[in-house]
Amino acid sequence: MGNWSALKKYFVADLSTDKQTFSLGHWEEKLIDRTSVEGSESMPQIDTLIEDHGLISPQLNTNIEWLKQHFSYPQNSGLIIRQFLIGHSSLQGAVVYLNSQVDWEHLNRTVLVPLISMSISDDILLDADTLMEEILTEGQVCANDKFQNIVNDILIGSAAVLVDGLDTAVMVDVKGWEKRAIDSPKTETVVRGSQEGFTEDIQTNLSMIRRRLLTPDLIFESGYVGVLSRTEIAVVYLKSIANTELVGEVRKRIAAIQIDYIGDSGMIEQLIEEQPNSIYPTVLSTERPDRFAAQIAEGYIGIIVNNSPYGLIVPAHFPLFLQTAEDANLRWPYSTFLRIIRTFGFFLSMYLPALYVGIANYHQEMIPTTLILAIAGTREAVPLPVAAEALMLESMFELIREAGIRIPSVIGPTIGIVGALILGQAAVQANIVSPIVVIITATTALASYTIPNYNMQFATRILRFVYLISASFLGLIGIVLVSIIFLSQWVANKSLGVPILSPITPYHQSSDTIIRGPILKQKYRPFSIHPQRKKKMPSDNEKMTPPFNQQEEAKK
Repeated sequence: MGNWSALKKYFVADLSTDKQTFSLGHWEEKLIDRTSVEGSESMPQIDTLIEDHGLISPQLNTNIEWLKQHFSYPQNSGLIIRQFLIGHSSLQGAVVYLNSQVDWEHLNRTVLVPLISMSISDDILLDADTLMEEILTEGQVCANDKFQNIVNDILIGSAAVLVDGLDTAVMVDVKGWEKRAIDSPKTETVVRGSQEGFTEDIQTNLSMIRRRLLTPDLIFESGYVGVLSRTEIAVVYLKSIANTELVGEVRKRIAAIQIDYIGDSGMIEQLIEEQPNSIYPTVLSTERPDRFAAQIAEGYIGIIVNNSPYGLIVPAHFPLFLQTAEDANLRWPYSTFLRIIRTFGFFLSMYLPALYVGIANYHQEMIPTTLILAIAGTREAVPLPVAAEALMLESMFELIREAGIRIPSVIGPTIGIVGALILGQAAVQANIVSPIVVIITATTALASYTIPNYNMQFATRILRFVYLISASFLGLIGIVLVSIIFLSQWVANKSLGVPILSPITPYHQSSDTIIRGPILKQKYRPFSIHPQRKKKMPSDNEKMTPPFNQQEEAKK
């Protein structure tokens, strides 16, 4: 028993499910102790026990009638109530489940057959412990005596085993809905690295994270959001590394969510961010479990939402949006080179059309004479001003990009080729636009595709038009003024209280931002999120063995 107690203390998460639960706002329930109710001077009637306290009744028929009424049976044809005699005796039992949520073969093998074929005499009264320890021994089982919890378990794919005379239901996990197999990521492809992506099943996603972080410090805190959807959500972090105040802030924001329907992690992202009107994203989304696990190991906090193939990382800093999971797998000169290209592409995709329009309209002296004569020659027969050309081509490109995404994937690439080659060439030959504007637009499009994060791509696409319009009115002065406004707003943005541009500003020493240092030099986690354990690897004169000299770290 002493060893078992030590193991339970060591494993901070629940041993059966690798989860801890946290209450989510208005879903927090008052826990009613059945013994205190039954031990009162005036024992309530069965109806009062159910109505006032939500506790199930020892009478099987009463419980079944309550469940029928709650699930609108028989209008709701999905509810299945299978009544039978337990062990060829006169003791009645029932299994209640939703037809579309369970695996029938699993249910029949692990629940119905053991209960019906067991041997029991008429004078024996089964209790929940006997059912779980001797009869329903396969899979995850638990006892529950509150109707609200029983209903929630039935909705997510469990079967409720009810026995006449027993005031507790035994819940058996027999989930059986269809789910997508693990596939390669669609938007975050890499050459060197894992080819696994998240799926829509939260348990599959959590297992992929657990496989990459084999430590008892990994915590999964689970709960439900959405009054109608009851979407399962899990907060993932490392207990010995993540900042406890940040973890508490994430819990607080999720618990404050009060909405009917949650369909994807993108809705959670919008509901927990501090600046919902900001153009720049403040929460990092990823469909790669390897990157998700790597950020958790750095001290960040992850959020996994059921029915969504994307995980969320908070707090999110600007450098994270220009990094990929592949960077850590490459030697530091290679990954630094790629990050510089992405950073250059980020600014190029925002400013290139605006710079061309501003210089061509208001600052021609900045262009070499030979080049400006060549540009003037190509524009000789074009009736539109430079700003109108750029706006028209940028708008056409956005139409082509959106059309290529929305139409069937078989002809999607064809639309891109038609739009880029045929329409562009036809527009030049018809003297509607000049070739230099086509080159500028194509270069801008290529630069935008170097940004690995989809939300950050949206930011650059919107700002590109803002800068383009400002350059058409005020030239370079307009670009500078608008840039100051947006940069000031960007600097003021925070993600869960952490400045979005850190560690750039406010400056914190880091060896893994835009310029990535050698992996042997990356000894510290990001200081901006204040992790509990700052070191990732020991110094030259130190040694680290699991669990990483936590006592020495605490003393420092």
